[in-house]
Amino acid sequence: MALIVAGTAVPASATTGTPSGAPPAANNVDVWCVSTTGAKACFAAYGDLVWVKDTKANGASAAGTIQGPGWSRQCFNTRGADGGWVKCNFDVPEYESGLLWAVNNPFVGSQASTKIYTSNTI
Repeated sequence: MALIVAGTAVPASATTGTPSGAPPAANNVDVWCVSTTGAKACFAAYGDLVWVKDTKANGASAAGTIQGPGWSRQCFNTRGADGGWVKCNFDVPEYESGLLWAVNNPFVGSQASTKIYTSNTI
């Protein structure tokens, strides 16, 4: 997958998440979450972790993408709406602003984003 930003291809890394418990509560300081119809995604700056939950039984996967200047990482949840949360552990550049995306039915479905920062403030 390559995301297009200002006409330039952005290197991407994608993986299928592993089953996980729920993410920490969002606080918009070092943990952020975003939802769209059919998907919820969360990002924790400490550990560069992304959680994804499929929230709609429609046969489509859900994805959580973190994106910064010149990079992106995508975590897929292929377990279905009854499969709970999955988690992906990425390595991303520190001290950068970026976006967290929640996507239902990746590449064609509904999506929403929120701003993130890639370093823990503690």
